[in-house]
Amino acid sequence: MEIQILYKNNTEKEVSIGIDIKFLIEKYDLKAFAFTNVLLIDEKADFPHSHPVLTINSRHLGKRNLLLSTYIHEQIHWFATQHFQSIKKAIQELKTIYPTIPVGYPYGARDEFSNYLHIIINWLELDVMAKVLEKSKYEEVLSFLQTDHYTWIYNVVISDNERIKEILDKYEIKLK
Repeated sequence: MEIQILYKNNTEKEVSIGIDIKFLIEKYDLKAFAFTNVLLIDEKADFPHSHPVLTINSRHLGKRNLLLSTYIHEQIHWFATQHFQSIKKAIQELKTIYPTIPVGYPYGARDEFSNYLHIIINWLELDVMAKVLEKSKYEEVLSFLQTDHYTWIYNVVISDNERIKEILDKYEIKLK
């Protein structure tokens, strides 16, 4: 799938992010992880988001591995939309394992449902990152994610990796 990159303000920062994204897509052959083909780069966006259009800001300018992680994360949201029935079943099971989870920055997402969804999204994101990055680069990304945002979620995904994998396998939630 060819990714169409759009620039909200057409600034130097946005174009640089676009160049980095193109580089990453080719370097790591990320076509299998593209679930939407439109990417908007908006340096003024408060945060990256997946819908209605996958949008990335300039926060990770010059930090390609973090940019890669963000791009993969937002693409996986589109995957989740396309596999929503399986995702809902997995979330029901996750609720039995984690009956109460922190909501809000920096520990979790904006609401309870989004937190459970992000356990799945973040697990898939880290699985891709582990496959494409060399170990030391992967560990640098992990270190950042565990202390920056969704901190409780990323730490649970890391500590309960196999348990979460079993749930995702049970409901056939897999990236190619």
